[in-house]
Amino acid sequence: MKNTNYQLVTDSNSDLPLELLKKYNIPFVPMPYTLEDEEHFYDLGETFKFKSFFEKVRNGAMPSTSTYPPNYYEELLRPYLEDGKDVLFIAFSSELSAAFSFLSAAASTLREEFPERTLRIVNTLRISAPMAVLLIEALKMYDTGKPLDEVADWVENNYKRAHGYFTVDDLNHLKRGGRISSTQAMMGSMMQVKPILTINNEGKIVSLEKAKGRKKAIRRIMELTVANAEDCENNTLIILHADCEEDANKLLDMIKVHCTFKKVYIQFIGPVIGAHCGPNTLAACFMGKEINDGD
Repeated sequence: MKNTNYQLVTDSNSDLPLELLKKYNIPFVPMPYTLEDEEHFYDLGETFKFKSFFEKVRNGAMPSTSTYPPNYYEELLRPYLEDGKDVLFIAFSSELSAAFSFLSAAASTLREEFPERTLRIVNTLRISAPMAVLLIEALKMYDTGKPLDEVADWVENNYKRAHGYFTVDDLNHLKRGGRISSTQAMMGSMMQVKPILTINNEGKIVSLEKAKGRKKAIRRIMELTVANAEDCENNTLIILHADCEEDANKLLDMIKVHCTFKKVYIQFIGPVIGAHCGPNTLAACFMGKEINDGD
């Protein structure tokens, strides 16, 4: 039975599997994106049509993302505080959006308004499924009644163990997002270079290495997963794809040769992350060895 003294809240940039959102019934911020001049709000797949989104991007649509002002977060969280509850908000990386700074500004206002309450904001320094694997453990703790600070401390002490390895199919999406230059995108496309991306301990998405061709990139993601995963029998693997389910299943088959995860989710990547990486992005995400950015 979960502790009713506080409310755990998160956002949809975690790409948390929808079945877990329903299981734990937690409130979340549906992060906004714009497609074809219309603003939408990502609901973790409750109503969102993934294939339609990526098909439109393939046909030339250029989605963009945005965030909410501080007053949105104030209005979201104030009712819990008014109801006498503390709040734990587990948020995506402060390095990838202004959202965390706006959330923090709202928290400062609310702490002055409710000095008797605890409002703790955790910066996971992760996004998408690397954030989700942290959130899954936090939700288990929350559901069994662990105190707010114990859950928050666990996330802050374990974020370096949350791995995510991605490859993209079209470098122009990275160019548009400012991740690489126009020259890098052009040369990489000509040479069929597929970057292996990850999120470092500063909370930034970085290029880890490069592979020649998609098959080698997928194999390298498998190798990195096998090399860094721990205690697979009790671990969760999330394979994300941007409308390339066949490749996602191939990746899982390759991983299963070497290790069998207790729980596996194969799911679409959401539109906010998908806007920056494009169709055919593929990722493996899990808890594992502590990441040392110097390695």
